[in-house]
Amino acid sequence: MIERHSTTINNLNFTKRYIFALSLIALFSISAFFNLKYLIDNQAQDAEIINISGRQRMLSQKIALLALSYKNQPNESVKNELLKNMDLMLTSHNRLLSHKLSDKLHYLYFGPSDLNGKVLRYIDSVKAYLLNGDIKEFEYILKNSKKLLSYLDKAVYEYQIENERKTSSLKRNELFILVFTLLTLFFEALFIFRPANKQMMQKTKELNEAKEYLDTVIESNKNAIIAIDKNKHVLTFNKSATEVFGYGKEEMLNKDSLENIIPQKYLKSHNIGVENYLKTGKSKGILYSSIEIEGRRKNGEIFPLRISFGASNDPKNKIIIANIQDITKEKEKDKLLLEQSRFAAMGEMIGNIAHQWRQPLSAISTIASGARFRKKVSAITEEELDKVFEKIVEHTKFLSHTIDDFRNFFKKDKKIVVFDITDIADESLSLIEATYKNNNIRVVKEHIGKNFKYEGYPRELLQVFLNILGNAKDILIERDTKEKLVLFRIKENSNSSIIEIYDSAGGIPEDIILKIFDPYFTTKHQSHGTGIGLFMSKEIVQKHLKGDLTASNEEFFIDGKRYYGACFRVSLSTFS
Repeated sequence: MIERHSTTINNLNFTKRYIFALSLIALFSISAFFNLKYLIDNQAQDAEIINISGRQRMLSQKIALLALSYKNQPNESVKNELLKNMDLMLTSHNRLLSHKLSDKLHYLYFGPSDLNGKVLRYIDSVKAYLLNGDIKEFEYILKNSKKLLSYLDKAVYEYQIENERKTSSLKRNELFILVFTLLTLFFEALFIFRPANKQMMQKTKELNEAKEYLDTVIESNKNAIIAIDKNKHVLTFNKSATEVFGYGKEEMLNKDSLENIIPQKYLKSHNIGVENYLKTGKSKGILYSSIEIEGRRKNGEIFPLRISFGASNDPKNKIIIANIQDITKEKEKDKLLLEQSRFAAMGEMIGNIAHQWRQPLSAISTIASGARFRKKVSAITEEELDKVFEKIVEHTKFLSHTIDDFRNFFKKDKKIVVFDITDIADESLSLIEATYKNNNIRVVKEHIGKNFKYEGYPRELLQVFLNILGNAKDILIERDTKEKLVLFRIKENSNSSIIEIYDSAGGIPEDIILKIFDPYFTTKHQSHGTGIGLFMSKEIVQKHLKGDLTASNEEFFIDGKRYYGACFRVSLSTFS
């Protein structure tokens, strides 16, 4: 039987067995507490009842004596004392009957003996005697006082017997609880703490094996893993960290050596951030998130890296863990893709220049040819000739302005500046204006709000706008929609600016909408597109402008008329 229970208990894990045993002890302890409390309360209550029943005996005799005294020498003092004792006896009697009576007491009070009736009759006789001076009632009091006393003695005896019975029962309960508590402790020792030692040894072995496994995982990780303790001493510096930074473990472990791999410009803010976290537990949002900064190799080379931080939750043993990735090749690839994207955009721009220049060059040619012919036939005045020159100058200024616009497009942003997003939007629309007109594409601009200031790289945002506008142009021409329309909307939203560029081409097919930002994905013929425009646009917005670029199919309204097509949405935090 014991073996069967042992098997059942051992099937539970240590924690559950321990909790079960403690729960039993807690249950027995609580039961013992309430049993003891009940015993104390019960004894106090029974003592009070025994005291009251004993007082009834005394009051019955005292009332008889006071009645006799009042008979011999009536006065108000004796009368008042008699009334007081009579009221006290009635109150005590009611108090005794308000408690639950044992079978014997109930039989005594309400059975053939009718102690309840005798007490009430006795009190009524006192009242009648005092109010009416009825001598018969007086004689009843004297005659029955001794008889009443004997019944009250029986009641006191029964109350004492009942109290002893309850006390004995509660003591047995207390002994029962004690025995089961001891048995529980015995079974704890037998089935919990004895196996616990074996289990703890097994757990220790498993933890050692887990540590070895974790060390293997850390060492084989392709990313550099570095951990520091509350004293900023390096606890972990894996093989990849050695390869990335060039330092050996002996140079880094168990000392404050991170200044070897952190560039000087980051060192102060790093120390402040680490010390603040170790003191307060607050990380200013860098924990469990990824950021891009720079590191320093042993040879002094500064290189880009991506780093994410984690930390232990133990406030007494804080550990900060850094997962570091050398992104030098990734940055070079991004740079190459960006250059490729700009060269792809250059082809578009050359086409736009041709469109922009065609009309003014044609006008200059026509004006000059006409003036020359009229000059030969002497049909032009000096004043008219001056006006011809003025028109030619106006057109050449337009050509010069166009050249400046396109030249600015190819300039690289060297530093972050504060600019107005609406200015970049207007510039992008100006650059594609001629192409749009030649293809009968109408552009509608909307500005909703006032603050569109942004701190960043304006040329890169211009490239994003031109990529999206170029795609809108291509799809509108390809699908040859009845009404070719582009809505360029900029709206203020809390602390950000939302730029939405809609087209009326009917939307992006659902089977490719999730792929349009993939590198080299294109639906155009190879001679018309490389598939890096939207990919680089998203890269620029997310990595360079710290915003977001999404695409969806939505309906929009212009002058109350409904249109449906693709919507490219750029979200940027505004500058305040």
